[in-house]
Amino acid sequence: MVRLALAALLLSAPAAAVEWTPLYGVTALAGQHSFRGKTGSFSGLLDAVLAPAARLDDSWALLPSWRSTYEGVRSFDENLGAPVSAQERMSHRLGLRAVYGAPGSRWRLKPSASLKLELLKETRDERWGRGLFDRRVLTVGGEVEYLLLEPASVRVAADFFDARYPNYTSLESQAAAAFAGDGLARELAGDRVLDRRGWQFLAAGTAPLGPRATLDLSAGTVLSRFGRQRVVVETGLLSGGARTDLLTTVAASARMPHSLNLDLRVLGALDLSAAVLRSDQNGYDAARGRFIAQHYDFEELRVAPSAKILIGRPRSPVAVSVGIALKRRRYPHRPPQDAAGAYGGGAVSQTEWTFDGGVDYPVAPRFSLVLRLSRASASSNTRFERFYRYSYEAFNALAGFRWEY
Repeated sequence: MVRLALAALLLSAPAAAVEWTPLYGVTALAGQHSFRGKTGSFSGLLDAVLAPAARLDDSWALLPSWRSTYEGVRSFDENLGAPVSAQERMSHRLGLRAVYGAPGSRWRLKPSASLKLELLKETRDERWGRGLFDRRVLTVGGEVEYLLLEPASVRVAADFFDARYPNYTSLESQAAAAFAGDGLARELAGDRVLDRRGWQFLAAGTAPLGPRATLDLSAGTVLSRFGRQRVVVETGLLSGGARTDLLTTVAASARMPHSLNLDLRVLGALDLSAAVLRSDQNGYDAARGRFIAQHYDFEELRVAPSAKILIGRPRSPVAVSVGIALKRRRYPHRPPQDAAGAYGGGAVSQTEWTFDGGVDYPVAPRFSLVLRLSRASASSNTRFERFYRYSYEAFNALAGFRWEY
């Protein structure tokens, strides 16, 4: 309904009154990556975006967008409640957002809709479009914003989403390929058990922090219901109730720009976030006769300082960026296991360090050479990794170009 209303709005506007501002760009990188000490094949990254802006009149603007990305480096997906490795990833997203603000008003209304297709390959020889964790996500909602004194604002958003996994069906016959020969968890076996729909809500605000710095604060919740995934009970059987998850997040981000002189500027940033997932889904280890209540619950903290140094003319500077992030996640009801699968005491925890660095070097108007380096290292107190990958090391070195308009 939202998309139809926006389309009707665009068609009803006089052609001469619509003012278009194009925005598009392409980033292409290639290089090497390694995972757990093993060097992978030549790989790369491609990111293409098209986002023209249309001013319909003094009150309405329309922002359609299209973005496609390809990642040929090892990454991790969390469809099953913990990191699952993916060799390659591709995504395509179509979005449409309208912005309404009456002249002189501090209020902004922003209805939106998007459709996103994500394709994952667990192995290099897997065909695109056949991945177990391929998904389509439809999102419809909107945001209301109230503008205070620049740059301060307050925003409230609500969205409905529907996520579907078209290839995740009858997986008992594919368990060996997906989980190295172990039997599939009972709650994850069956047709479309990862499909979910629900609501996400966000409240956020931006405020000045001193004469130059700004502070962003946000709090949000995501309520998901898995319509075909039944809750596991103590006997190891499935109940008649469907799984429900509630993810709560809070975040704070400080931006601190500083000009040393006309040709040297520094933008420092500090991001802090916390997340808590509460799920009514349990787990049952049939091989060891172990029932684990609230198996998917987790608590997570993340700290990420970063800095960007801009060297040279303000309109085309050389940009050097560096960032470090520490993430600590704990599964309070999931006991650690040794390499053979025997359970110990306490709770599973995972600590992840990531480092990102890069250089953007302009060589022509709207064209830059790009270098990206990243390293991730995760460790855990559990040694049993046939289902999930808790401990790993990954390194990527990519170089290429960016063109934008």
